[in-house]
Amino acid sequence: MKKLLIFGAGAMLALSCLHTSAQEKKLASLTKEDFIADFRLAVDILKKQHPNPYKFTDSLTFERSVDSLLKVMGKESDMLACLQYSPVYLVRDVHTSLRLSNDHSRELYASMRFFPFPVVIERGKIFVNIKGAAIPFGAEITSINNTPAKDVLRSLATSAYSDGFITTGMDRLYPDFQVVFSLQSPHQVTYPVTYLAPGSKESRKVSLTASNPTETYHATRQSVFPFNLLQRAYYIYNNYFDDSQTGLLTVNTFAINEADAYKEFSEFFREVKKRNYKQVIIDIRSNGGGNPAISALLYSFLADAPFRNVYNYRTRTIDIAYPEYAVADNGRRLSDEDIQSNRNFLYQRFDKDSSGFYVGNARLKEGQLENFPPDKDAFHGKVYVLTGGGTVSAATYFASLVQKNKRGEVIGKETGSGEAATTAAWFRNYLLPRTKCVLTVPLSELYFFNATKDNGRGIIPDREVPMDKFIGYTQADKDPEITYTLELIEAAHKASR
Repeated sequence: MKKLLIFGAGAMLALSCLHTSAQEKKLASLTKEDFIADFRLAVDILKKQHPNPYKFTDSLTFERSVDSLLKVMGKESDMLACLQYSPVYLVRDVHTSLRLSNDHSRELYASMRFFPFPVVIERGKIFVNIKGAAIPFGAEITSINNTPAKDVLRSLATSAYSDGFITTGMDRLYPDFQVVFSLQSPHQVTYPVTYLAPGSKESRKVSLTASNPTETYHATRQSVFPFNLLQRAYYIYNNYFDDSQTGLLTVNTFAINEADAYKEFSEFFREVKKRNYKQVIIDIRSNGGGNPAISALLYSFLADAPFRNVYNYRTRTIDIAYPEYAVADNGRRLSDEDIQSNRNFLYQRFDKDSSGFYVGNARLKEGQLENFPPDKDAFHGKVYVLTGGGTVSAATYFASLVQKNKRGEVIGKETGSGEAATTAAWFRNYLLPRTKCVLTVPLSELYFFNATKDNGRGIIPDREVPMDKFIGYTQADKDPEITYTLELIEAAHKASR
């Protein structure tokens, strides 16, 4: 049985967990039995609360997988080893997570030794992602601990889960490779590594000393890739390339209000029109989603004609499983009034259909513009959309609008959430009583374009950067997808002369 890591991408370094009571037990004082007990509770919550836990499996397979994990956990001699196992991957849902509390995250981070430097993971290969280390930047790591790289990545695959059968979750995982991989052996002193230096076919070996937390965090901050850190530091960021007459709009979230979104989108496209640009690139590779209405708003600036903006929500249950463990985002336990208000909200907006699911009614969809017109400042030139495993939820919906309406070319990798459906809208946090881990479960599925089936795949790009080009761009300190797209634009320009 594969190991299932408890942390989602960014959970350790960003400490993006809920605050809990200062009275919680220290991590070191927790026992294996504590983790097993809360593991069982988390499984039961998922079965009762998740909107569709058996969409990509069945109840029998699910139970067998749970039993297998519990048996493996029971054989672990080190309590920290229990942190490798989590039931959340079993539902194959990118939005479900199980995390340590802030205090326990800090305690764990301080107690570990780590693989000494950051990496880039690309299509089954591991590359060094720092300059000045014992292994040159861009070198391909072919084995760690005498284990081939492909097997190292296979052991991490369950930590990089996405919706359904999508495998591009490594896009979100690789920034936390030092933490997630080191958790498999948190006290390891040295790492034997084999690698291929850039441009060389000769395998080399080196023994790397594990790093302490301070060194690890510093090394992470020195990562070379990704290169567009400025663009990723803002919700929305604009670039203009006069030499190629191309505008670049980086949109890192759709979780923004309509007024702010419209201001940003409108200013960009007005500037593109003012400069008489012929093409735009929309970068949503790091967009974790938000409101699909904002996705449609952005697409209205690209649309040539009114378009269908159709989506709805459904769930197996509108109740709250284990209300005694439900907490707000700040860690406060939900009151009886909070719980009743939540029940009333869902009861008013969902109707049960003949299949036993609750489906969003007219009240839930109030204000949703299904026949969406183009914006008055809509752009009519060529459109390129950049996607990857970090393109999730409402961001996938935007890519789908572009692809279904044949309005542009999608470049990159398969999106991290489903083309037909994902989970979204409302989330419930549960504070597990013994370990104080936080289980976050979405309350609803989101179906796009009146879909009735979900094959568990995301938006498949029209083009992917060839692997040799990806390596060349990275070693030259260039963003692979943006550089590749600009080269396509230049080639098209030359061909039209």
